[in-house]
Amino acid sequence: MLAEKSRGRNLQRLLPAAAVLLVILAVHLFLERGPDHVVEIRPVDGMLDITGVDLSHEVANVDNSWDFYPNALYTSADFAAGVGRPVPEAGDPDAGSEPRYGTYRLIIKARPEQYYAICSYSIDYSTRVFVNGTEVASFGTVADNAAAHVPQVGSMTIPLYSGASGEVEVIYQFSNFVHRDGGFIQPTYLSTPQNIEAFKADNDLASLSLSSGLLVLFLYFLLCAALQRRGTFLLLAVCCLMMALRDQNFLVVHALPPGTSWYLTYRIFMTVTALLPGMVLLLLGSLYPGTVKKRLTILHAAAMGIAAALTVVLPTFWLVTVCTAAWICAIPYLFCLIWGITRHYLRRKSFQLVDALAAGGAAMLILSILMEAAYVNNSSAVSHYGIMPRGMLIFDLLIAASISLRAREQEAALSESRSRSELLERMNAMNLDFLHQVAHELKTPLTVISGYAQLTGLQMSTGHISSETPENLKVIRSEALRLADMVTKLLEYSYGKTSEAQFATVEVGPLLESVRAICTPMCLKNSNRLDLSGGTCADVCGSWELLLQVFINLVINANRHTQDGVITISASDRERREHVVFRVEDTGSGIDSAQLPHIFEKGYSGDGGSGLGLSICREAVEAHGGILEVERTGPDGTVFMFTVRKKEAAP
Repeated sequence: MLAEKSRGRNLQRLLPAAAVLLVILAVHLFLERGPDHVVEIRPVDGMLDITGVDLSHEVANVDNSWDFYPNALYTSADFAAGVGRPVPEAGDPDAGSEPRYGTYRLIIKARPEQYYAICSYSIDYSTRVFVNGTEVASFGTVADNAAAHVPQVGSMTIPLYSGASGEVEVIYQFSNFVHRDGGFIQPTYLSTPQNIEAFKADNDLASLSLSSGLLVLFLYFLLCAALQRRGTFLLLAVCCLMMALRDQNFLVVHALPPGTSWYLTYRIFMTVTALLPGMVLLLLGSLYPGTVKKRLTILHAAAMGIAAALTVVLPTFWLVTVCTAAWICAIPYLFCLIWGITRHYLRRKSFQLVDALAAGGAAMLILSILMEAAYVNNSSAVSHYGIMPRGMLIFDLLIAASISLRAREQEAALSESRSRSELLERMNAMNLDFLHQVAHELKTPLTVISGYAQLTGLQMSTGHISSETPENLKVIRSEALRLADMVTKLLEYSYGKTSEAQFATVEVGPLLESVRAICTPMCLKNSNRLDLSGGTCADVCGSWELLLQVFINLVINANRHTQDGVITISASDRERREHVVFRVEDTGSGIDSAQLPHIFEKGYSGDGGSGLGLSICREAVEAHGGILEVERTGPDGTVFMFTVRKKEAAP
């Protein structure tokens, strides 16, 4: 029953994820939709008749069956003078060895006085285009020898005008001395100039959306790898970058600057093409650690490294061979990985939602690799743009969802497993904080006792005993009783008893006099004078001990930062209707602006103190329903202000 409920919950989670994935795929297909109507047309004996084709709302995909003349660079004048018959196009097994240069020719028969345009990529390696005898485009340098040949590729859009005769002659000259494969015509599209521009815009949008999305994922995973130091994220980043560059349209037209050397462009493209399957398999292996033996993984990675080095140092003539060899070398690792992943789930005997997301992403990526391997030699579109980038995008989305869900589950499990230890840590932290506060509270009366004892001892040693001496002894006795009371409360706390602060009517005048009596000796050590103001204001409701402690802590802080100055304690019941406003003002050095936002934080101290005094003061004032703040600070001194409810305003 529990297993059935778990499967039901997983299905409920999987359905929204599947819906989101379908929406993303629909958006991508919409961006890649191309023209609304594409018609296939095929030349016959070098002649393309479009007189009966309505291209006002359609784009024609022209079959690449042009007349082909190998090892000759013909122009319109040559054809007008009469040349040999065309032979099967380059790449056809009947054509024999691949030609190093040649000419393609197509006669388009259209209605007179019409404007058209064709768009395509140049023939690989170098191309020169003529329309009705006029050169209209050139990529690289076409030549009949290797010394003069300069390779270059690029996207081209050629305008056509049928004229009075309705015929348009299109000639492609090409040369290739850098690669074993001969040149061949790329997919060519023919329509009105407006339709061609719209067609190109749709293709660019699809290409840019996919590759740009993969580049964003590259930056994201690269940042994750830097922050988390995980090899899986680094492999994800590398695969996303390579998938983005796998699209030749994006690489040539958008990523690389115009005029980039063909040799560099070609090496980048072939390096990406050669390494992609192997890098993807290494990525999948890192997602399923232990499914493939470590020795085999090292050998596979070494093979990828050798392939990368060869694409850099070998002549371009051999790069396709290196690419093919790299793909073949990845096959054993692929089968081992599929078997290892299958065995991984069989051993676990469970298949959760995170497993479905991860396995689904891996399956989509492996399927895209196999499809590209099957069609790369049969389709120009696959060889140039690939299928793997789409599989990588789906994989990234599913893996990101899997990682997020797995992290949440691990976080929940970790939170549950460590709840008891965290509780103990919090209790220890609370006890430690309590001990710090108790130590700080015990230190204050001891400081007062020590100060008055020294003053009284000095008076007795010099024989200057006055009426102040008995008062000093009373203060020592009072502080000793207060210290004893604090120790008693501490013992009560340690034995599990409670002793909450008792709130009652507190007369402000006597409270301030007690503060002056206690703090005057401390102030005299720094040659400071302690003044009182406003002792006749209304009574307040609170704890005598807590309020006394607040004043003592504030005076101690003021005295620490004041020398040969005045510390003034004042009270006013006229500024606020329900509160008495107290101030402790000094003429000291003030508080640094950088430290001001942190002075009430526990443990923070700008002068080497414990960092507890002001935090204790704020807690005590807030317990009285008031506020404590720095009213003013600067080179002329600091004013701390706090409020306490009046007796008649107490709740």
